[in-house]
Amino acid sequence: MAVAPAIAPAGEASPYIPTARAWPVALLLTICFTLSYVDRQIISLLVGPIKATLGLSDTQMGLMQGVSFSLFYVAATLPLARLADRGSRPKIMGSCIAIWSLMTMLCGFASHFLHMLIARIGVAAGEAGLPPSALTMMADMFDPKRLARATSIFMLAPFVGGGIALLGGGALYGWLDGMTMPTFPGVGTLERWQLLFMIVGAPGLLLAGAVFLLTDPRTTAPAAVRKSATRELAGFILLNWRVCGLYMVATSLIVMVFNAHISWMPAAIMRSQGLNEQTIGPLFGPIYLIAGGAGTLIAGAIVGRGAGDMAGRTMRFMRLGTLLLLPASIAAPLMPSLWSQFACIAAAIFLTSSVVGLASLPFQFIAPPHLRAQCVALLGLASALLGTGLGPLAVGLFSDHVFAGFTHPLSAALAAVGALAVGPASLLFSMVIRFHERTRLDLAH
Repeated sequence: MAVAPAIAPAGEASPYIPTARAWPVALLLTICFTLSYVDRQIISLLVGPIKATLGLSDTQMGLMQGVSFSLFYVAATLPLARLADRGSRPKIMGSCIAIWSLMTMLCGFASHFLHMLIARIGVAAGEAGLPPSALTMMADMFDPKRLARATSIFMLAPFVGGGIALLGGGALYGWLDGMTMPTFPGVGTLERWQLLFMIVGAPGLLLAGAVFLLTDPRTTAPAAVRKSATRELAGFILLNWRVCGLYMVATSLIVMVFNAHISWMPAAIMRSQGLNEQTIGPLFGPIYLIAGGAGTLIAGAIVGRGAGDMAGRTMRFMRLGTLLLLPASIAAPLMPSLWSQFACIAAAIFLTSSVVGLASLPFQFIAPPHLRAQCVALLGLASALLGTGLGPLAVGLFSDHVFAGFTHPLSAALAAVGALAVGPASLLFSMVIRFHERTRLDLAH
C-alpha cells in the first residue's frame, strides 16, 4: 500500500467552502479512491484462474502485482502532482479515473502475459493521479479541524476497497458461474475472470464523469516553490540519515509485508485449504476491511492522546506494533486450520495497518516546515518501490525457486518474507528512536 502525502496549508487558496458543499465532494473523492483499490486488488482474488488461462508462474504474477505496478505508479506520481499544482484538479482526476477504469476493463481482454502487464501498468499510471489532486483539493475546501476528519475518512479507502475487492469480487465470481459468457470478435468467448475485470472497471467511467464536472475551489495560484528546495531536501536527509533514511527503510519493510499479504494470502489459503475464489472472498474480505480499518483508526487515536515528544511517541508505538507483527506474520500462512489462519491474518493486518497508517506522522514533526511535504513524498516513493514493488515479487520468486519442493511453497514464501522483513524493521525502528532521542530534530522547529 502507498503512503499518503502530507497536506500542506492551502496558502493563497480561496476561503473554505460551506460544509454542505464540501462533504459531498469529499465523499465522492473517497468513493473514487476506494474504487481504485478495488480495481488494484481484484487481481489477488483471481491469481488461480489467470495463471491457468495465461500459463503464468508465481514470479510473473508477482511482477504484475508488484514491481511493474509500483514503478509506473511512482513514475506517474510526480508529473501528475505538478499538473495538479498548476491545472484543473477535477479534470486531472476525472481523466485519471477514466484511464485506470478502461485499463482495468482491458485486463479482461488479455490473452497473454504482455497484454496483462501493459494493462496493469495503465491502471497504475491512472491511479497515481488521484491522491495528489484529491488531498490538495480537500485542503482548499476544509478548515484544519474538518480537514483532519475528512483526510482520515479518505485514508480508509485502501482497506474498504481491498475488502470490497475480495468480498464483492468473490461473490460476483461465484454468481457468474454457469452463466453464458459473452463473445467478442478477435478475442473469443471470455472466461469468468475476464468478465469480472470488465464489470469491476465499468463503474469508474461514471465516477470519472461526475468528478470531471466538479468545480476546483482554488481561485488563485499556489505559492511558488523554492528553487533550492530539492537541494535542501537532499541535504536534510543526508545530514540526518540515521533518523530519516533508516526510518524510510524500516517503514518500507513493513509496507513490503503488508502488500505481500494482500497480494498473495488469498491464493495461499486457497491452495493450502482447498478453497475456491467464491469461497475465499467472503471470508478474507471482511477480515481485511475490518482489521485494516480498525488498525488505522485505533493507532491514530492512541498516539493522538499523548503530548510532548510526538515524533518519538509515534515511532515507539510503531516499534511495538512491529515487534508484535513478527510472530503473526510468520505464523499466519503456516497455521494448519482455516480459522487459526484467519485469526493470525487478522492480527497481522491489524498490526501492519497500525504501523503504515502512522508512517507519515514523524516527518511532520522532525522535518523543517518547508520540507515536510517533500519528505513525506520521498517516504511514499521509497515505500512504493521497496514495499509495494518488491513484496509481491519476492513472494513469487521464493515460491517458484526457493520453496518449490515444499508441500505449500506459497505459504512458506509468505512466512519467509515476513521473517526477513519484519525482524530487521524492528531493529531499525529501535536505532531510529535512539538517534532521535539524541538529535531531537523536532525541537529545532
